[in-house]
Amino acid sequence: MTLRSDVLAAIDADRGAFRTRLSALTDEYDLDGVTLPTHSDAPAEREREALFVDRVRALDDLPLGLTLTGPAYRDTPIVYVNRWFREWTGYGLDELRGRNPRLFQDPAAAADPRADFREALSTWSAVTVELRNRRRDGTPFANRVTLRPLFGDAGTVTHWVAVQEAEPIDGPDAGVE
Repeated sequence: MTLRSDVLAAIDADRGAFRTRLSALTDEYDLDGVTLPTHSDAPAEREREALFVDRVRALDDLPLGLTLTGPAYRDTPIVYVNRWFREWTGYGLDELRGRNPRLFQDPAAAADPRADFREALSTWSAVTVELRNRRRDGTPFANRVTLRPLFGDAGTVTHWVAVQEAEPIDGPDAGVE
């Protein structure tokens, strides 16, 4: 398994398994600064979202981007983005919260990966694509994004989690980063 796969599995684990998986991640990948989230006292309707935010926040300093979004039927609004990805893109959390992750999209982005995302959102399935995006200052970057649905008790998708890995850019913008 890869760090990306292990992180996705940990975020989606049941309450008891999360602590075990987080400890295993910390040991296996020699991660510093990872802290266990505290129990949320949020009302029931927000409890699941608070739980996911706490889990993503526990993984703030991973060398991967983590994005937690709301359901697709509400245009997949960003709920939380980990610190590494905020620093990588140059956006603050207040600028991102409530916006669709399309804001990172390069205007010249290929249509196929975007179509793969739309299909995954409509069929509630996981997908991994290579994307060309832009930071807040317009600097291009490429990343491999794995998008995975998170299901609620009723079996419907309540949130989506995405893991982003920076990739080198090939072509005319290769030296721009």
